[in-house]
Amino acid sequence: MAKVILDITMSLDGFIAASNGDPAPRLHQWFFAPSGTSTEVIDEQLNTIGAIIMGRRTYDIGDKVDGFIDNPFDVPHFVLTHHTPAELAKGATAFTFVTDGIDSALKQASSAAGDKYVCVLGGADIAQQYLKAGLLDELQIQIVPTLLGEGTRLFEHIGQESIELESTRVIDSGNVTHLRFRIIK
Repeated sequence: MAKVILDITMSLDGFIAASNGDPAPRLHQWFFAPSGTSTEVIDEQLNTIGAIIMGRRTYDIGDKVDGFIDNPFDVPHFVLTHHTPAELAKGATAFTFVTDGIDSALKQASSAAGDKYVCVLGGADIAQQYLKAGLLDELQIQIVPTLLGEGTRLFEHIGQESIELESTRVIDSGNVTHLRFRIIK
């Protein structure tokens, strides 16, 4: 099975979205206007990700801002949802809507990814489900030096079991610090 990595950006105080649930633009500037070593991290992502799993809210937000028209990730996207949308998002991205749970999405994404990674990228609920189920191999967290104060926390509902991590990489780009951890199973 393909390696499964949660790859997500969060504020220093642990939030991945603003208090209204919308993405905080400041959190994603490092990706859309990269500098320094962030360009290397982005290149690595583009070359190693073979499939993406996301939640319906992440899909809807991307669709709302036409985020899939110039999507740099030309890989199959699997959207966990209870209901398939009536219309597909604009752009050439291939979407598969999965209504039968995280295991099914992972099986389909792993098959599509081949020898590349499966990237779980959002939102928090999907990330927490995969983490609690023990289905993630690694975490790649982009920490942006900002404090949102409130919003959607990445690790809000992961249960009471301790999850041990091994730090495998730290890259500081000034406006973002890229952290990578292996999940010890």
